[in-house]
Amino acid sequence: MPASRKVTTEAVLQAAEEVLREKGFSAVNARNVAEKLGCSTQPIYLCFENMDQLRQALTRRAVEAHTQRVRSFLQAPQDPDHPYSRYSDYGMGFVQFARQEKQLFRWLYLEGDKQKPRQQDVLLPEILETIVQEYGYDLDTARRLHQDMTYFSYGLAILANTDQLSLEGDQLRRAFQREFMALTGVYGKPPRNPYAKKEEPACS
Repeated sequence: MPASRKVTTEAVLQAAEEVLREKGFSAVNARNVAEKLGCSTQPIYLCFENMDQLRQALTRRAVEAHTQRVRSFLQAPQDPDHPYSRYSDYGMGFVQFARQEKQLFRWLYLEGDKQKPRQQDVLLPEILETIVQEYGYDLDTARRLHQDMTYFSYGLAILANTDQLSLEGDQLRRAFQREFMALTGVYGKPPRNPYAKKEEPACS
């Protein structure tokens, strides 16, 4: 008789995610996941055909965690006194994910599946729309500018992931703003300036 399926697929995934967070992607194997579950390896193979299938599901789970983290920054309510654009919040979310979810970031961007979320960013339409709306660039320019900003964001994220980035908060935002302004020298002055309405009036 087949064993009773007492361990759910969600429980197996949760255990695998805990192993990943604690020990890294190379530790995600049947023995470690079973140990985390407190059972034999049999329930794992009742939920998944093999460990490759489990790792694929775990990758999708990590991508979703990454997407939610970055989207929470990108869609944050705007503060009227906020001196930066929503687009800068995308980079902030990416770096904070790398800093706070070290093993998930490494799994997705450095050591795991070679089909990187960076190459198939599910947030790309939202990001490009933000650039178009805030700065007035056409879609093609927005796409090329964002690709260049991605290289900068990726470098900062790796530094944050390896505890070599001291920039936080406003300092980090200003770093993204400086890089963006540098890129306007390549792609042209933006037709719209999201900071203009927040500038202090000139003294008479």
